[in-house]
Amino acid sequence: MSAGKLSLSRPACVGMALLVLAIMAMLLFRMEDNYHIGLLLSTCGLAWVGALPFRQWTRIDWILSLITVYELFSCYWAECMAPAIFPAFYAVFGWTVYFLLRRILAEGSIFYWVVEGGLIPIGIALLLAIGSFYVFRHSVLNSGFVDTYHFRFLFRPLGYITNVWAEVLLILLGWICLARRYSALFIFLCVLAILFSFSRGAYISLGIYLLAGLLWMETKREKIRLLAVGSTAIVLTACFLPQEMKTTLQMNRTVSQQQSTEGRIDAAHAAWNAFREHPLLGYGSGNFTYAIDHAMNQDSTHAFTSFAPNIIVQLLVEKGILGVMFYLLLTVVVLHFIWKHRQRSECRIIGCVLLALLAKEMTQATLLCVPFTFFMLYVLLAFLQSGEVVMEEKRERKASGYILPAVALVCFIAWNTPSLQSMEATPQWVNKAIEEMALYKNDGKTEHLSEAAKVLEEASERRPEDLQITYLQARLHCAKKETGEAETLLNGLVAAYPKNSLYLASLSDVQYRQDKKELALQSFVNAVRYMPRLLTNERVRKWRQTDTLFYQNLRDRLWLLRPAPGDTPSDYARYGYIARWCGNPSADTYLRKAVAALPNLATPWHLLGDDRKYRLLLLGAFRKELDTAELPEEQELADELMLEMAYFAKFKNWYGCPLITLQ
Repeated sequence: MSAGKLSLSRPACVGMALLVLAIMAMLLFRMEDNYHIGLLLSTCGLAWVGALPFRQWTRIDWILSLITVYELFSCYWAECMAPAIFPAFYAVFGWTVYFLLRRILAEGSIFYWVVEGGLIPIGIALLLAIGSFYVFRHSVLNSGFVDTYHFRFLFRPLGYITNVWAEVLLILLGWICLARRYSALFIFLCVLAILFSFSRGAYISLGIYLLAGLLWMETKREKIRLLAVGSTAIVLTACFLPQEMKTTLQMNRTVSQQQSTEGRIDAAHAAWNAFREHPLLGYGSGNFTYAIDHAMNQDSTHAFTSFAPNIIVQLLVEKGILGVMFYLLLTVVVLHFIWKHRQRSECRIIGCVLLALLAKEMTQATLLCVPFTFFMLYVLLAFLQSGEVVMEEKRERKASGYILPAVALVCFIAWNTPSLQSMEATPQWVNKAIEEMALYKNDGKTEHLSEAAKVLEEASERRPEDLQITYLQARLHCAKKETGEAETLLNGLVAAYPKNSLYLASLSDVQYRQDKKELALQSFVNAVRYMPRLLTNERVRKWRQTDTLFYQNLRDRLWLLRPAPGDTPSDYARYGYIARWCGNPSADTYLRKAVAALPNLATPWHLLGDDRKYRLLLLGAFRKELDTAELPEEQELADELMLEMAYFAKFKNWYGCPLITLQ
């Protein structure tokens, strides 16, 4: 439909457009909004201009509203409420801005005003990103490395990790292409920034966007502009960064690429098994890592990640069949809308963006986990339907004009109510138990252990899938001198997760206290095999001083450790660390083989005496006077620090508050 005369004044539309652009910039630059002022302002804006009458809602409007309601109710059946609150909040936030945009975009000229106004924060972001890439590359090359591919994790423009930044850029590229003027330079900078991410998923998605744009964009001028600008950026990247681009395009050549691919396949299998446990409603939004923790995040040789391997398994695990049906319905309706209105240039461009985003989400699911990308999904869907509403000459306040702002306001009040954040008792129980055990260690009063036992029992009953609670119960039994019960619990954990050094080291401690020294020795050797820093643990120092025979047996057993065929560079790095500690002359051979395949391993460079590279990897690429910066002393790997390393990120993700630390 063509837009009719808008019942809102021009200043009102411009004011609301500025509000939306301010919110977009706030999210793009990751500004903190602890009191959710953005939601409050957008709610006030929607209350002022009024929402579209229900009779003028499109199918997309209704389905997005159903998804928003589903996200809200998901908080109540989610396994962990805290991670479900995040997507529920941004669903309501995006939903509010979506209907605000739907209202003001009914006047066609406002659409291009919003799009072109958004080029200002986008341009600043792109210039900052490309400028910081120059600093990053200079630091990497100045440290003695030959290219930057393996060190992308050090490059975090605007605070985004590489894969997330690539998805942000894809959305920004679509926004830029919607602008009629000034877009060529911005397209060039955006494509260049995507290429500088050296992300395989980003390259695939960019290729799909460019190909879809060349085949489907409406005018010849748009196609030529996209082809010329995109080709220029690609050629320049190939000329000045040939090695990085070649490595990215080879897709599965390097060890890190192969490990990443294997890890995502394993995560997909684990996710499918988790989905079968809760098929209808899922585990709740944001609960992906909780659902697969027992299958994927109990190996000390693998890093923890909060992202799903692709959006399909994320939706299945978190939303269940019911939630997936809503998203499938939205996909079908959006595709039908784009095809029906394919004569509109905006629909074609947004269709290309959504296709590229889908491709990117099939390599790693970040769209629904990042505030900016989640928010922009709603904005793009509002842009898609710009000009679809015929406004009535007579402005009347309809029911929707009261209901939508009221819902958003209630949510705003709820999310600023502290009691909502403390409804989950498990984190308080766990932190209380850790604190009580620490107090017992200081004053020896047994009532601390009784209190710790009580709260851990409550936590275990509430969250039996949280294996770290079982570990804490084992440590509590150990503190109470109940080594038999502690050994039983730890044996169960080690049998299920034989590569978890936290469990192995604790089992070794319990076995040593029971005078089962051979078993204790084997358990500790296995723990060190997967986490060599355990050799800095206080127990090793005590053994050296008080039990020289056990200490010598430990050295002898570790001396015999050798890499096996098929071991990864990370394995060689661990064996090199162990060999260096034992005085084994094979240490340098193992360490050099490790960094030859994975030059982003930090500790091997330090052990090999190359502290320039070690400083870069330890302190980052943006540290002033990196070459002369003082290196921190290696911290002793105490039991409390091991627990923090294994549990802190999970705890924060699952329960929404930090784990108490006693370091």
